[in-house]
Amino acid sequence: MKLKVILLSLMLSAAMSFAQEPENYTDVQPDTEKSVKNEPEFKRHSISIGYGILTISDFVGIVGSAIISIFGGEDSFGILGAVSIDYGYKVNEIFETGLVFNYSMPIKDESLYTIMPRAKLNFNVNGFVNPFMELDAGVAFNGNGAAPMFHATLLGLELGKTLPLTLNLLSFGQRGIFYASLGCKF
Repeated sequence: MKLKVILLSLMLSAAMSFAQEPENYTDVQPDTEKSVKNEPEFKRHSISIGYGILTISDFVGIVGSAIISIFGGEDSFGILGAVSIDYGYKVNEIFETGLVFNYSMPIKDESLYTIMPRAKLNFNVNGFVNPFMELDAGVAFNGNGAAPMFHATLLGLELGKTLPLTLNLLSFGQRGIFYASLGCKF
């Protein structure tokens, strides 16, 4: 019986010594303040201004001008391209939302204004080169009325971190097939 008590007490003391924390043991849980500071931060806001050619309104203006010219009318084509001002807000490292204001004049003396909310997917927001995809959908209006309008970018590149140059490589819509902008992130 004494042997059983001695063995039981040895086992209990061994178990107790393994269960106790060593004096130099520190809690391994991450300090949230330090881990947040060590992660690269991205800038949430961005503003850019850009120019694109071969927009939807350019195609409408070119076709309309060609038809009018065929029947002996005066060429009514305005200015090629459109100017865009964008605001973006990064919800997280991947998703960005914002608003696009676009101005074009596809027909002489008739301005076309477009306002489109946008959704953008960033694939490398903290890198110098950020590939992205974007979809804008809204409304275009002039003195004669309003019409739905869109722009889709299947592949775009944002080059730079604070003052990025944006190039839309595979795109179609009211910002143009060929579009470039210069922006500022803050």
